[in-house]
Amino acid sequence: MLASFIAFIFNMVTTFVGCLLILRTYIFYQRLSIFDPVARLAWFGTNWLVIPVSRLVRPGRRWEWASVVSAFVMAAVVAVVTRQVTGLPLSWLGVPVCAVFLLLRWVLELVLWGTIIYVLLSWLQPSSPAYGMVWRLMNPILGPISERMPRLGGFDLSPIVIFLIVNALLYWVTPLSQGYFVSAWF
Repeated sequence: MLASFIAFIFNMVTTFVGCLLILRTYIFYQRLSIFDPVARLAWFGTNWLVIPVSRLVRPGRRWEWASVVSAFVMAAVVAVVTRQVTGLPLSWLGVPVCAVFLLLRWVLELVLWGTIIYVLLSWLQPSSPAYGMVWRLMNPILGPISERMPRLGGFDLSPIVIFLIVNALLYWVTPLSQGYFVSAWF
């Protein structure tokens, strides 16, 4: 019982920090203001890991490579801990594969929650500053689908399409990120 609770807390904390690292990378890629509250959360929540790594890895023009490396390192640590807890064998190729799928899972979860927040803010407070930042983050994802889909009574159906696609992808990515099928391959 206690081990399950500790594993749950570990999973929640690492998923939150991993999503913040992915969000930080995406904000840097989109060249959005780091003074926005969402960006500040991503920066302050990940500086403890990104600043030491940034001494080794310099940012590029479009990518903050320290955030990418930090996210991969965190995903690899989570993959090792998950394999130890579940009793799956460690392999030299299985851990990086699980780490890549875990990064993909974090990206998909971030898109899923971003879509939910975008929809809620568009209904409740479309004039708030938070909506502007969420719109700038989600528009590159929702925009292409919204342009191709007809509106149904004035409603944009692109969030529903994104929600269904992301959930379908999570159905396949989540077991791979936990190493269940990867252990059979490697």
